[in-house]
Amino acid sequence: MANTCWWYYFSKFTEFMDTLFFVLRKKNEHVSTLHVIHHGIMPMSVWFGLKFAPGGHSTFFALLNTFVHIVMYFYYMVAAMGPKYQKYIWWKKYLTAFQMVCIYLSYLSLYIFQWHP
Repeated sequence: MANTCWWYYFSKFTEFMDTLFFVLRKKNEHVSTLHVIHHGIMPMSVWFGLKFAPGGHSTFFALLNTFVHIVMYFYYMVAAMGPKYQKYIWWKKYLTAFQMVCIYLSYLSLYIFQWHP
């Protein structure tokens, strides 16, 4: 499991590429402060988790974060396929709510697993 955690850590750096693509495509409205802070803090926070608690319950946060990114990148893929396919992303308006629910589940898991920050 610790080996998988290292791959997750590496993925945090590859996620900077979506920010790069937004900037290169001049889609600066997609680069929010929250987006920059999230992608700036995640490598550091994942490194601390990997250094001090690899595997076990600490991977629940990574699982939720990965699932959110899979859904987001699937949305980006379908949106990039053009107008013919954009009718299938009617759920765009629910994407941010989905992300917030996953953040809530992350914090809720602190109490489920009886971790106290």
